[in-house]
Amino acid sequence: MWLEDKVTFIESISLPVTKYTNVAGVFCLAMMMLVTAVDVLSRFLFNLPITGSIEISGIFLLLTILLGIPYAAARKQHVSIDILVSRFSEKIRLNIESITLLVAVLMFSIIVWRTVKYAVFKQGMHAATPVLDIPLAPFVYVTALAFALLTFVLLIELIQHLMLCINNRKQAVLWVVTAGLVILALYAVAVWARDLPVRLNPVTVGAIGMGMLFVIFLAKMPVFSSLMLLGFVGMCYLRGTKAGLGLLGSSPFTMGIEYHFTVIPLFILMGEFCFYSKLGEDLYDMAYKWLGHLPGGLSMGTVGACGGFAAVCGDSLATAVTMGTVSLPEMKKYKYDSSLAVGCVAAGGTLGVLIPPSLAFILYALLADQSIAVLFIAGILPGILLVSLFMLSIYVRAHRNPALAPPGPKTDMREKMASLKGVWAILVLVVIVIGGMYAGVFTPTEGGGIGAFGSLIIGVARRKLNWQGLISSLLEAGKITAICMGILMGAHIFGYFMAASKLPIALAAGVTQLPVSPLVILAAILIIYLLLGCIMPAIPMLILTVPIFYPVVTGLGYDPIWFGVIMVLEFEMAVITPPMGINVLALQAVAEDVPIGAMFRGVLPFLGMMIVCIGILMLFPDIALILPKLFGKF
Repeated sequence: MWLEDKVTFIESISLPVTKYTNVAGVFCLAMMMLVTAVDVLSRFLFNLPITGSIEISGIFLLLTILLGIPYAAARKQHVSIDILVSRFSEKIRLNIESITLLVAVLMFSIIVWRTVKYAVFKQGMHAATPVLDIPLAPFVYVTALAFALLTFVLLIELIQHLMLCINNRKQAVLWVVTAGLVILALYAVAVWARDLPVRLNPVTVGAIGMGMLFVIFLAKMPVFSSLMLLGFVGMCYLRGTKAGLGLLGSSPFTMGIEYHFTVIPLFILMGEFCFYSKLGEDLYDMAYKWLGHLPGGLSMGTVGACGGFAAVCGDSLATAVTMGTVSLPEMKKYKYDSSLAVGCVAAGGTLGVLIPPSLAFILYALLADQSIAVLFIAGILPGILLVSLFMLSIYVRAHRNPALAPPGPKTDMREKMASLKGVWAILVLVVIVIGGMYAGVFTPTEGGGIGAFGSLIIGVARRKLNWQGLISSLLEAGKITAICMGILMGAHIFGYFMAASKLPIALAAGVTQLPVSPLVILAAILIIYLLLGCIMPAIPMLILTVPIFYPVVTGLGYDPIWFGVIMVLEFEMAVITPPMGINVLALQAVAEDVPIGAMFRGVLPFLGMMIVCIGILMLFPDIALILPKLFGKF
């Protein structure tokens, strides 16, 4: 009882601390947006760029990530895969989660120790940014402090789990022995594994590492800490303990301060401003007025509105939730089949990762070293094609069975034209962001800052974005940034291990030499993605697999931009594929009366249309490549 009271007291202190650190991180995110927007506008209008803006934005990015990661951990919001552990009894589940928490506490403690050493090294070297001469050591210390807070949060959670697991002295002794074995095993693998008399081939080690990664995923260890753990252990085996420890100490800082990653939080922030400005409601009203009178018209209008909102949001989940909030009550009022209604919203939300600007394209571009601008423009026609296929599917089904989706009321031309007034803001924003990038006025990274700042101005000018919406936008964007960038940090460490194992190179070489058609190999890769989408969240799947499959596909002679579009389509399928379909699960909050089974049945026809879309793009790849060629970007 005494221990429980103490832990509760400590938790009551730690939770506000992580909240305040997250607020500080969100402030850094807002400053990053302002610095980027002012730099672009000042350079464009007066030819007076802000000196060192890249360095300033990189530092703000680092602080946004680091100050948000403990907050996400305290609220258990880091991405994990729960398809196995939740099926066990509560006692077994608590024991498994306790072991993963213990491993995470040990690993993050090592990160804190090595990051402090790295900070001392930077301080001794008097390392500073090249333009503004800002000392780097203080920010490395902040990195160590952030991971120390994360370790503390996880330690509290571990103690809470153990208090539930341990009911007598025998269980306490058993847990002490288990903890000792876990610590010994981690130490042995990190320190002694390289000196074993039997050495495995590096490629074999890489394959074992990939297999172990999925085992750890199934143990419900958060994705970003799983990646860090396997990357660290693998590097210790292949390159020695010193290399593994050095990687843990330096990678979180060196990756977090990389300027080109600022594109991720800035476009996320743009989408959040659009979400809280209720731009989706205006889009739905316009689509409803033009298409609502057709068979399945409300569902078709929802898909069209999702496509329009995707053009400014770039986030699948935000698109689905926004459109679900405004469209599901309307479809329910006109007696639409609940499976169709939820299915079209969930599937329409996936357009948020295909129609630019898209977080998925940004991640693919960063991982595959491709142009973000070219990928954005390459996604436009495939996005329109997929919207058309979704609408065709709805129309055919509603025409064959009118009871499935009865037509809505007709509207005259005056109402139709009046509805267009509500979408001017979205058109302006799309033209500014996409047009500015293609015209060379600003880079795609800067485009995120311009888009976020522009959506803020539009939301305030239309009196749709109030103070509460502004704060909520920043907090949500900060949380999503911390989660995504945490996974990228883990993928960065795991990527070093994969590179050292040479598994991607060997896989690419082996696959390209198979005596089968390249089309067969590509089809096999796409099937693998479809299966992975059933068990993995989409973002970790993308980050994990691109470094492995990208060299295979390019080695077969396929265009990397075209493959990026195909990849994002597979990414879309993952967010509505059972059982992990996050879009479908999120819609439970706005469609509580629809059973989850009916929801997943509703998305199946749209999954079929996605497969048809991929087939069309494989037969006619120029659908994705013609616009980049036309604009001279390819």
